[in-house]
Amino acid sequence: TLYYNLLILIKRINMKKNKIYNEPCLDTLSKMDDNSIDCVITSPPYWQLRDYGYDGQWGLEPTFKEYLEHLWQMMDLIYLKLKPMGTCWINLGDTYNGTKVGNTSNKGYGENTVINTFIKQKNEGIKDKCLLLIPHRFAIGCIDRGWILRNDCIWAKRNGMPESVTDRFTKKHEYFFFMVKNEKYHFDLDAIKDKVENPGKPRAFAKKGNNDRNDTGRIYNPESITGKNPGSVSDFWDIPTKPSKSEHYASYNDSLLVKPVLAGCPKGGIIYDPFMGTGSTAEAAIRAGRFFIGSEMSEEYCKIANKRLVPFLAQQELFK
Repeated sequence: TLYYNLLILIKRINMKKNKIYNEPCLDTLSKMDDNSIDCVITSPPYWQLRDYGYDGQWGLEPTFKEYLEHLWQMMDLIYLKLKPMGTCWINLGDTYNGTKVGNTSNKGYGENTVINTFIKQKNEGIKDKCLLLIPHRFAIGCIDRGWILRNDCIWAKRNGMPESVTDRFTKKHEYFFFMVKNEKYHFDLDAIKDKVENPGKPRAFAKKGNNDRNDTGRIYNPESITGKNPGSVSDFWDIPTKPSKSEHYASYNDSLLVKPVLAGCPKGGIIYDPFMGTGSTAEAAIRAGRFFIGSEMSEEYCKIANKRLVPFLAQQELFK
């Protein structure tokens, strides 16, 4: 036991910022100190959507219940590692029940791309063609484990991949769940407000000829109006997907990460992504003056991400 504790301590001392660890997220999380991360932003592999070609990947579990158990195991560890004022943002998509062939025909990786085919499993006890509501089940399970769910933001994908269906509407949205540990947490609303140019005086200042003060006596100051009212910052994000030569189709659009990064993590804070992929979260963190730590099991994805981040890390070092 003493040897094990010493080994864990050594690993924790060696944890570095601005680094992607080529390992399972549970391994990385186990090395972290409790209450050490400011923010978590990630998009786990969706269940039964794609085979990424490496052993131990999440998303190919025989049942969605086993998939959810893996995600909840991760969330339990994140809960311990997240600071009391920290925030957690999880993007998840859904799927329908039924048996079909899936594949991973990712574009842009060259001749050595591994293209695997797998059989999507059918869940017993649920009728075929039924939407499984995996994101909702995940969110409810997190609430049961002590998380506070603040928003279920809708990501509307106007240019989402087409579906060859004729008996339902095309599904072009996913969820971004915003969760916290405590009732008091870091959230910078001003950082994500839409800026207003020449806003004019609010209606309250124009009543009864009272041009400089409102009914409470507060003096009108146009410089204090930095953006739209809080109620105008919507939980509906109309952001298209963003194809890339080095990523599979329908990847993150970096704009999707701006709100979680700016609102959910303080300047100089650490953002952790358990499924770093090709580095979108890391790039968004650096651009916003934050640090990152990532986990990624695919060695190929780690290479792509590290190459992508070289100029941003160099710029960050230059302005230290």
